[in-house]
Amino acid sequence: MAKVKINGKDFEVPTGQNLVDAAENLGIDIPHYCYHPGLSIAGQCRMCYVEQPGNSKLQIACNMKCSDGLEVITDSPKVKDAVKWSLEFHLINHPIDCPICDQAGECGLQDYYMEVGKYSSEMREHKQIKQKAVDLGEKIVLDKERCILCGRCVRFTQEVSKTSELGIYNRGDRSVIGTVNDEVMKDNYQVNTVDICPVGALTSKDFRFEQRVWFLKEVSSVCNGCSAGCNVDTHHKSGKHIYRLKPRYNPEVNEYWMCDDGRPTYKTANYDHRLTAAKLGGVELPTNEAVTTWMNDLRTLIATERTDEIAAWIHPDLTSEEITSIVKTLRDEFGISQFYSEDADKSARDDKTVDQLLKRADLWCNTQGFLKVTSALKLKLGSLNQLEERLAQAKINHLVIFGSEKNVGVQSLKRIRAALPADCFTVLISPRLQNAELFSHSLAIPSISHYEKNGTIMNWKKIEQKLGSDFRMFKSAWSVEEILTSLSQEYQRPQKEVSRA
Repeated sequence: MAKVKINGKDFEVPTGQNLVDAAENLGIDIPHYCYHPGLSIAGQCRMCYVEQPGNSKLQIACNMKCSDGLEVITDSPKVKDAVKWSLEFHLINHPIDCPICDQAGECGLQDYYMEVGKYSSEMREHKQIKQKAVDLGEKIVLDKERCILCGRCVRFTQEVSKTSELGIYNRGDRSVIGTVNDEVMKDNYQVNTVDICPVGALTSKDFRFEQRVWFLKEVSSVCNGCSAGCNVDTHHKSGKHIYRLKPRYNPEVNEYWMCDDGRPTYKTANYDHRLTAAKLGGVELPTNEAVTTWMNDLRTLIATERTDEIAAWIHPDLTSEEITSIVKTLRDEFGISQFYSEDADKSARDDKTVDQLLKRADLWCNTQGFLKVTSALKLKLGSLNQLEERLAQAKINHLVIFGSEKNVGVQSLKRIRAALPADCFTVLISPRLQNAELFSHSLAIPSISHYEKNGTIMNWKKIEQKLGSDFRMFKSAWSVEEILTSLSQEYQRPQKEVSRA
């Protein structure tokens, strides 16, 4: 640890830590635009000025490492005046776009202008008019007028995605960000440039003009796009609609980034993709009545000792807690012994990095957790082929399907649907409407989506990570644990009544 003095107060901070980060961790804000902890030092925005006793010239904090004896002042009149002038130069050509800008509400220019801005401008030059709404490809729109040339996006494509797709062109006040030869961006990490843009020059087509950020709440979660398990923040409005995912820093997993393929995974959680009410043969009914209907058929088979005709299909996108609840309820309480699933062992064996950065070949988010829990519970799992064979032989009369909300599991469900005997009682537990439409004659019970869950998943590195949602989008959609608890209570209720009689 290094002993440093900031604004006359003594602190201990990690030796070698960047001064901007150290100050932020201590609750001291040093204005900055070009600095980002995941990128190299550029030192070109000249906003992070600090004063050092004995040094007549101001220094930039982004280029300082904390060491014993370091002493700086961040709030002196000299520093504040210099920051005001730097901000004034950044605003020379900046348009008054705040009312229509997606960055409004989380914009560095807005924040620093309110804190240290020069309210009476001394600039007489006319603004340079630059291009607006420049299409950079499938995912990104660039507003060259808003850009303050911090260079974050350029350094990202050079240092992180290593595509070098962006650069700064022209000179002086005509300098602009652009792609090489005006070609479209093609890599799978483009939207990270939107995340790190401090002023709204780069905007995501998916989120553009969709929602004001001050209406959104964020909750910590983990991307379910693949086995990488990138940490994300889910941005939702009143728990009724999710608008975007943004990467959350985790040095062991994804640092500050996430791939573009993982970003739209939230969409299956929203209304147009969701099973919002329980259905029996396409007719809606309350969730608790659906559980009772399920229990009635189960009870008949259990009472007549025909549990060998009951089977369950599970998948590696379930949380570790959900898998545990399924096994303890269906196997340990009801005596069901047939469990089938996707080939998690093969998914783990074949898993590899797809793009040398984050994206993985295994598209299930909890394969390692699935293998760990099923092994600990000594659960014997059959394959999809074996399930199809037993269905074709009419040896299964009651099938419980825990359906994934992702496309990766749809093909397996189609095969199961094709093999189902006409008289097999089928229960589908899934958040996805498409799954319910596939099993249209079955009993469908809505469950919560991945981004509404609390639970644990394990990524390919075998790092356990927590999902920490605090909202539910539909009252009729229950967690898997709640559905199974209700099923267990429903099973026990008549027995209690008989014993009282």
